[in-house]
Amino acid sequence: MNKLIKIFLVFTIITIAASVLWTNHQNQMYEDTFQSEYQYDVSIKTLQPLHNVTLYLPLPSDGNESFFSEALKSENNLNKPTGWNCTIKETKHGKMLQITAHEIDPEFHSTPVPIEEGQGEGLNRTINESTEYSEDTPVPYPESFSIYQNGDHELNTRNPLENEVTFIPKYNIKEVANQFPNEDNENVKTYQYDSRLYAKYNTTAENTVDISMSFMGMNNWWIYGWSGNQYYEHLYITLEGSLDGWVPIVGESVAGEGNYR
Repeated sequence: MNKLIKIFLVFTIITIAASVLWTNHQNQMYEDTFQSEYQYDVSIKTLQPLHNVTLYLPLPSDGNESFFSEALKSENNLNKPTGWNCTIKETKHGKMLQITAHEIDPEFHSTPVPIEEGQGEGLNRTINESTEYSEDTPVPYPESFSIYQNGDHELNTRNPLENEVTFIPKYNIKEVANQFPNEDNENVKTYQYDSRLYAKYNTTAENTVDISMSFMGMNNWWIYGWSGNQYYEHLYITLEGSLDGWVPIVGESVAGEGNYR
């Protein structure tokens, strides 16, 4: 009996030691690979030319300073379309992204052709582009740019509205039901809010302009495979004809997506 007890105790000690070593190993991998980062995207799609353009768009902020102020000064970190001038503007709704351009032309592409089974991935497929709609270029395509920035801490992706950089301006925040694919995920919280943008440009009365802005904060790490969690915000609106003034826009914020340790 004593021998069995000794064997059991030795086995238990070995199991606990192995578990501790494995946990420490995973923690070390987590610490060695952990990174946090942010991504801000702006997209504008127009069907006809816009002239003398000035836009003030919601910008990620910590409530005091514009988060991407330094990134906007670096041409290496800002792949903005030719002719767009991007700066930060102090407005009655806070600091916002100002985009000015003498003209923003539409962009149309040819219809995508899917690669059929058995065809080589390197098959050369020419994409035709034009500033006007035609049978050869029927697909409107947005002009866009993105800004990336590394974080300096683990982001609170569960409660970003109170603790992290998010879009401003933001009014009348309310929690709403989760949408696909998070409708059954109790860890995810979805919010809607009112925001504002300013648009001034000349165009035809029948023209429509789609403006989209998104912002994402992410934590990532590698433990025998990449994992992480995130929060993101998105604003989208379709404008018609020429404009000169402030426009209300509805935004959405989704928190708590992904895996947590």
